[in-house]
Amino acid sequence: MSLPIGYFMNWNDLRVFLAIAHSGSLSGAARILGNNHSTIFRRLGELEKSLNVRLFERLPGGYVLTTAGERALVLAREAETAIDRIHLELAGRELTAAGKVRVTTAPNLARTILPIAVKKLRKSHPAIAVEIAVGDSDYDLNRREADIALRATTSPPENLVGKQLRELPWWVCCGARFPDKPKNLKHLDQLPLIGADFAMLRLPVFQWLEDNYQSQIVARANDLVTMSALTREGVGVSLLPADLQEAGVRQQFRLPDRVGQLWLLTHPDLRFSPRIRAVWEAIELATAERP
Repeated sequence: MSLPIGYFMNWNDLRVFLAIAHSGSLSGAARILGNNHSTIFRRLGELEKSLNVRLFERLPGGYVLTTAGERALVLAREAETAIDRIHLELAGRELTAAGKVRVTTAPNLARTILPIAVKKLRKSHPAIAVEIAVGDSDYDLNRREADIALRATTSPPENLVGKQLRELPWWVCCGARFPDKPKNLKHLDQLPLIGADFAMLRLPVFQWLEDNYQSQIVARANDLVTMSALTREGVGVSLLPADLQEAGVRQQFRLPDRVGQLWLLTHPDLRFSPRIRAVWEAIELATAERP
């Protein structure tokens, strides 16, 4: 693979290459990078032309790496790791609390805790811009997909640093007008239930529901806010954390022996960054203010 004299590779072209290799298609890469299909196609063509080598075979089932592409993938991943490391180390050496901080959390926490935290930051640190990535799937803090994570988990990743903010009891809930309000666990055998889908099954409480009451599940959702909405409309009975309290949804009884934890997490290289510390402390204060 010979390169023209004076040639410098564009890191964004490598990101396109990595996204196609990961997804196996141009459309998949476009979704990952937030670009359109034609842009991904053009960037790949420019990269292959500049390297004078074909990186993918275009097959009916998708894009498959050539031998040269497989070798390029190894080197590109090494470059990606090195660049991520540069970002992390330099971000940890900032001198002032200014710039962007990306926080990832679940939809219910994004609605309750983070608005309070952002309001505090606007007064105390107006030079910080908070970006909120809402979703129940985990963003990769090692690759700077987010700087801080506010997550309900009982097993936070060992490669991150964090603090448990509170315990989260789980409640058996139903709609205010639900005709047969649940009284105890045995009563759940007779009621329609709302279960979890996809990534939410990683939470032990929903795996427990799946193991013991699968035949009772009449609807599923992959986020707690949707579960709460289904409960409010009387679709079924659900399991919801104590902090998710909405009009029209009643907490009937606490789920015994099922207590979650709320964690605030970041990458070790970022923990001393002034902007990270400022956002971290604002989230801590906002959490303490919530019942």
